[in-house]
Amino acid sequence: MKLVLLPGLDGTGKLFSPLIDALHSSTDIQIITYSLKKEQSYNELIEYVKSNLPEEEFILLAESFSGPIAYEIALTQPKHLKALILVATFLENPRPFLLKFIPNSRVLALQIPNILSKIFFLGFSVKHGIIKLFNESIKTVSPSVIQNRLKEITRLHPSNKKVKLKATYIQASNDKLVPSKSLKDWQKVCDNIDIFQVKGEHFILQANPTRCAEIITETMNIITKTKSQ
Repeated sequence: MKLVLLPGLDGTGKLFSPLIDALHSSTDIQIITYSLKKEQSYNELIEYVKSNLPEEEFILLAESFSGPIAYEIALTQPKHLKALILVATFLENPRPFLLKFIPNSRVLALQIPNILSKIFFLGFSVKHGIIKLFNESIKTVSPSVIQNRLKEITRLHPSNKKVKLKATYIQASNDKLVPSKSLKDWQKVCDNIDIFQVKGEHFILQANPTRCAEIITETMNIITKTKSQ
């Protein structure tokens, strides 16, 4: 069973490194990365991801920004898609008030101070190497692309269409960016959803990769056993 990873706002896939290190070395992983320079709408990204999905059974993991992409793909019921793993993500704009004030590209080009990264994204217990990885990943992406993706989040519309797949939701216990309402939105469209709260900030795969890897492995094992019965 392949594990397909869809990245968060940066789209680079580099931030999956801590999780990949925590997963068993035998885990079959495919990362679908997004353009560093090209501005794309959610609809364009959905088509792009669909064109890169494997021709074998897989589980789709979507982090943060990529949740709506995974949702729309799941609605089309791809033949080989067996389950969703949703990580600190949303279906609607998670912070309407905050995202009214999207910074311009010049501001987004500035490096985020480490103290803000710890407060809002990673937590104070995270190792310096993770903060460095976070900064490097954001820095490689064009500020206009980050700005465009933030605008795309504000354009999300609610949907009541049901997902006919097993889903696992990993919720960060101290998520300052995605509120608990976002989880409730997923519960409305996923009748078969397991919820795991993991200690940490929004970037929970980076802040607590070991626990997240355990949950992901457990989900993959359940799906594999169910398939074989």
